[in-house]
Amino acid sequence: MALGRLSHTAALLNSGKVLIAGGYGATGYLVSSEMYDPSTDEWNSTASMALGRVSHTETLLNSGKVLIAGGYGATGYLASSEIYDPSTSNWSPTTSMARARMFHTATLLNSGKVLVAGGAISTASLDSSEIYDPSIGSWAPTTSMIQARYSHTAILLKSGKVLVTGGYESTDSLNSSEIYDPSTGQWNSTTRMAIARAYHTATLLNSGNVLVTGGLNASFILRSSEIYNPSTGKWNSTTRMAIARGHHTGTLLNSGNVLVAGGYGSIGYLNSSEIYDPSTEEWNSATNMAIARGYHTATLLNSGKVLATGGIGSMDYLVSCEIYNS
Repeated sequence: MALGRLSHTAALLNSGKVLIAGGYGATGYLVSSEMYDPSTDEWNSTASMALGRVSHTETLLNSGKVLIAGGYGATGYLASSEIYDPSTSNWSPTTSMARARMFHTATLLNSGKVLVAGGAISTASLDSSEIYDPSIGSWAPTTSMIQARYSHTAILLKSGKVLVTGGYESTDSLNSSEIYDPSTGQWNSTTRMAIARAYHTATLLNSGNVLVTGGLNASFILRSSEIYNPSTGKWNSTTRMAIARGHHTGTLLNSGNVLVAGGYGSIGYLNSSEIYDPSTEEWNSATNMAIARGYHTATLLNSGKVLATGGIGSMDYLVSCEIYNS
């Protein structure tokens, strides 16, 4: 990439290219965006956002446009949103959220709308949720979560509902989970994970179950993994990773296996990778990345390869990118 960056976002566009936006680098909060073209293996700059931001969200809409929401920038916590149009390579403003927030989640619903949930502002964790409707370009409130949380995960289930797991409330890590039902606009509690965790990953498996891996809590960096079964509403422990890690990535491969890469562990930033096989419920080592990194992104390309970008390593904000070929 042209600029080293961490806590940025990435989205696979309909063209097969990958749009990287924002983050934090040597010059501070980044307004810049870059485009990766797998067909040429090259990066190109594209138009900059109106505001530099970090710990925001990036969501590919059904129109092929991209929604950026919230985060933190030079002016503080952000409620603003922007839309990227790949057909013009330009950004344009859209309406702001009702609440500024960072460390939130954004989930594309089957309706084409986007659910934003939770996050943090100053010392407060947020329970509020909002829905973005691309057809009218505006936000509307929906019911609040049962538990205020940030640095959690949100996954669209095959039912069209959204599973939210873990995160922090203030400085306390959470093991609670809840389900959002777009048909009713309501949140409902589901069973708790065995272990409280934040900065973990959650990956929807081909079976419809959800794999949660690693993360941090008040006491530990975690090796543990858990499986949520939406048909029973219950969590079950599965085998542990070889290495405890948080701030890592988890990517569903075309094989149905899950690639976990990098993150932060007991020895610092990690270059190790592991593969989870749902058919055996076992972890196996994968090849190491060339560079240890956390706070990076990982994107499954149309080729089935995985693009890892940026992050931070032992010394600096990373410009480097790597491709995993499964």
